[in-house]
Amino acid sequence: ITAKSTYMIDSSPLNPGLVTFIYQDITTDVFGFKNFPVGTFGLLKGRANYVESIWFDGVIWIERGYNPDGVEFFNVYLKDEDDDNWQK
Repeated sequence: ITAKSTYMIDSSPLNPGLVTFIYQDITTDVFGFKNFPVGTFGLLKGRANYVESIWFDGVIWIERGYNPDGVEFFNVYLKDEDDDNWQK
């Protein structure tokens, strides 16, 4: 699945680091067809999603969230320095 999106990063004192991204175009490769639009994922088009960032230094990104029971969790992402395609 490939999703092109727009994003905004909140720099206000209320939600600093809150990343909001909105899906624009969602495609996938199915049975050898490239950029095949998938109807089910089309439901996501225009939908806003939020990631609460608590740390980002260009290499490490830590997000915080809460599960349905209200238990706090963290996800840690690391930039692959050898991956030249990460921005594409």
